[in-house]
Amino acid sequence: MKRLYLLLLPLLLAACAKPDRVELTDWQFYNSGHWYPATVPGFIHTDLMANGLIPDPYYATNEDSVQWVSYLVWTYRTVIPCDQLPDGDSLWLMFDGLAGSSLISIGDPGNREEHNNMFTQYRRLITRDQLDDSLVIYVSFYAPNDSMALWNYGITLPDIRSFSRIAPYQQGWDWGPRLLTCGIWKPVYITNKCPNTQNTPSTPFTSKVELRQEPDSIGQSFTFYRDGNPIFIKGANWIPVHSFPVLDDANKTRYRHLLCSAKEAGFNMLRVWGGGIYEHDYFFDLCDSLGLMVWMDFNFSTMLYPDNPEMQESIKEEAYQNVRRIARHPCVVLWCGNNEVKNGWEDWGWQDVYHWTPEQRARLEKAMDTIFGYSSTTSNTSSTSILAQAVRDCDPLHRPYITTSPLYGWGHPECVTHGDSHYWGVWWGEEPFEKYAEKTGRFMSEYGFQSYPMLSTIRRFCPEEQLYIDSPTLRSHQKHGRGREIIDKAMRQYYGVDSKTLDLEDFCYVSQLLQAWGTGYGIFQHIKQQPHCMGTLYWQLNDCWPVASWSSIDYYGNWKALHYRAQVLFSDNFDMKDWERYYSVYPKDRTYPEPRYNSKLKIQKSKLTVTLTAETDLYDVYLDTDPHIDGHFSRNFFDLRAGDSITSTFIPTYPKAKTNDLKISIKTLNEVMRKQQQ
Repeated sequence: MKRLYLLLLPLLLAACAKPDRVELTDWQFYNSGHWYPATVPGFIHTDLMANGLIPDPYYATNEDSVQWVSYLVWTYRTVIPCDQLPDGDSLWLMFDGLAGSSLISIGDPGNREEHNNMFTQYRRLITRDQLDDSLVIYVSFYAPNDSMALWNYGITLPDIRSFSRIAPYQQGWDWGPRLLTCGIWKPVYITNKCPNTQNTPSTPFTSKVELRQEPDSIGQSFTFYRDGNPIFIKGANWIPVHSFPVLDDANKTRYRHLLCSAKEAGFNMLRVWGGGIYEHDYFFDLCDSLGLMVWMDFNFSTMLYPDNPEMQESIKEEAYQNVRRIARHPCVVLWCGNNEVKNGWEDWGWQDVYHWTPEQRARLEKAMDTIFGYSSTTSNTSSTSILAQAVRDCDPLHRPYITTSPLYGWGHPECVTHGDSHYWGVWWGEEPFEKYAEKTGRFMSEYGFQSYPMLSTIRRFCPEEQLYIDSPTLRSHQKHGRGREIIDKAMRQYYGVDSKTLDLEDFCYVSQLLQAWGTGYGIFQHIKQQPHCMGTLYWQLNDCWPVASWSSIDYYGNWKALHYRAQVLFSDNFDMKDWERYYSVYPKDRTYPEPRYNSKLKIQKSKLTVTLTAETDLYDVYLDTDPHIDGHFSRNFFDLRAGDSITSTFIPTYPKAKTNDLKISIKTLNEVMRKQQQ
């Protein structure tokens, strides 16, 4: 018996031992004299919604009615008995992410420390002699006074948001709402272990991917190589999956669906755009497992950044922490200093508008050089900038760093001869899609065209009485100032119709066909012009809320026509001659017979399959479930010649979705165009 006891003793002691880490999830927030339960990780907007204190800002025009939230001080608190803390005389309080400018108090409210960077971890050492019976923690978030920061800085900058290290897109973008929020958006915990600063790749590399930027007879190449062989890059730009990007179950589902959809459509790369967040490890884990390469922007976009020491020290800590964390993932193949900062400095008229003195211009250029490596434009790399040093010191695989994207703006002739290119002559410049043929650069890292989501998506955020194109809700969910007008202009050119001649349902449908036609033409030209061009990343894969945008997958996970088009163009059996013929005729110039077809629906073990046989030529056949269920078909938005058949299987976004009682709705461009002719 004594021998058995001695054998079991280590197990008994282990069972009774306290954990090395205790998660702090039991929080409250203060509002109007009351403490309410809070969800941590989370944001103040999600906590206010959960307690019925604000409406869903995604619905109708509710975004406008919740703007007051960003102007108040919000306080969170938690209390944990000391006997529930890990053992040890010294403990670490760890906040992996605090969104917004904050003051953290332990015990005595006067014992406060400030934290001002959403993208860095906050760490604080606690000793037992600081504690009584309980550990009490307060976190107060306050609206940053960017106007005062600007006044103190003394140089007018194009965007005062550059004084705050918070997610730029949450402050409004031309595809996203202004929902300036705060909160404990990543895990918070107490540990008795000193924070780990080691970084090693999570899985071994099976092949080496490198970027080569080499002078050639055209200009300067921008080509990725794997094991010494050039790769043509196919993919899109990635933005955050939600305006409140906490890693909860709902957002995990969005990550899985979007990344699997990218893989299914033949992508091999995603560019994580520099105006969102440094993505969660969950995102990189999925990319690792799916074999999707990641171009990783640092989180700086379309702004100039101040050169004051406090800001640069914060940026340095941000860079080191995030490179150290993300470098563990083999999917990352490139680090990029920023999105469009050099482009803005050179091409957006800032220097005329703000009338900087030569001394101020020199300071701003030096700040760009210190942070990104602006003076290294010719080589598009740096070894001395803050961000380049973080990559050098914290990425054990020494993946390449480039200073900026794009290398030259679309108004420069070099945009098609040197480095990567963001070509926005189509859309912003209102040029025809054919311009892509002559404006194909060495690597197309941004370009695109907007569309509206389908009516089934719009109904989820728009009241019934506002289901018309110029309603307050649809204006609120179109964040580009000229968005509908640009779509109308192109739609008249290529389809001969617009929002004035179509009802809302048909307009949304044709807007997606237009987006697929135009952006698809860009993809087609980029593929066609190899090896001059060695990559195409359209703008953008996804949405952070339901909206009219450049996305190929809407907020609810439904594939738009563009995503189906990308799947065809990115496939290994892509037929160049076939698509030459397709693009030789505008849709408005085709003849559209009365659509006649036979359809057969089969449901077996919750698997829904549609077989369609055409009796007349059919164009842009759109299949949907009736009633609508989020998901996509294996084939959709396809053409069929008379006598041809096609079979398509429905793949729900949520695997447990019930498909047994569904019907199928079928829409064709034939119906829309013939309706206009009557």
